[in-house]
Amino acid sequence: MPVVLLILVLLSPGALAQQTAWLWDEARLPAWSTREAAVLQRHILLSGDDILLRPRKRWPALPPSTLVTPVMHVEVSTVNPPVDIEKSRAIIVSAMMDAAARSSSGWVQLDMEAKPSQRVFYRSLVQDIRTALPPQLKLSVTALAWWCRAPAWLDGLAADEVVPMFFRMGKDSAAMRAILEQSPATLHASCRAGSAGFSPQEPFARAINERYAKNYWFDRYAWKRDGADQPPLSRSTP
Repeated sequence: MPVVLLILVLLSPGALAQQTAWLWDEARLPAWSTREAAVLQRHILLSGDDILLRPRKRWPALPPSTLVTPVMHVEVSTVNPPVDIEKSRAIIVSAMMDAAARSSSGWVQLDMEAKPSQRVFYRSLVQDIRTALPPQLKLSVTALAWWCRAPAWLDGLAADEVVPMFFRMGKDSAAMRAILEQSPATLHASCRAGSAGFSPQEPFARAINERYAKNYWFDRYAWKRDGADQPPLSRSTP
C-alpha cells in the first residue's frame, strides 16, 4: 500500500474511533475492549420513599492493563416515582465518589434517566458531582436520545462528556434514526461528534458510528453470544 494511502487510512475517523464496551451485571469483557471498559459498579433505585442501593453481582475478569471507567446506574422508577427526589442527592454524590475511587481511565460515568419534571434536579446533581470530583477526574454522563433535541437538558451541563444512547429509543426510534442519518446538524452540539452509545442489536450505517470519536456499546446478551469478540463495527450496516 502506498505510504500516502496508508496514512489516510490510519487517520480516517473509523481508524481513530475508540470502541468501549459497557459491562453490566454478568457481562464478560470482549477482546476488542481490552484497552478500556465502562464497568457498572452499583445500581441505585429511587422508588417512592425508598432509595435502594445494590452493588454489581461480581466484578468482571479484566487484564491488569485495561483502563476502567466505573459507571453508576441511577434508576428513577416510573411506576412508583420518588416522593422527594431531593433526598437522594447526597447518596448519589457519595456513591459517585466511591465509584471514582476505582477509576483507572481518569473518567467516571453517571447513567441516569430523569424525567422532564426532574430536569432541574438532574442538572444541579451533575453540577454537584462535578464539584465534588477531584479536578483530575472527568465526568461522563449518558443522555436519552431525545435530550439531544432539547437544549434545556444539555446547554451548560457540568459534564466533560455527554453520551447520547442511540438504542432502545422506544417511540422516538424512527424519528431519531432519521435525524442521525439525514440531519445530524440539528442535534445538540454535545450529541454530534464526541461520544455516543450504540447497540449491536440496533445497528446504524457504519458512517454514523464513525462520526463519533468514541463509541460505547451495550449488548443485551452481555457479550456472551457467538461472535462477541469481533468489533461491533465489523457487524454494522455498510
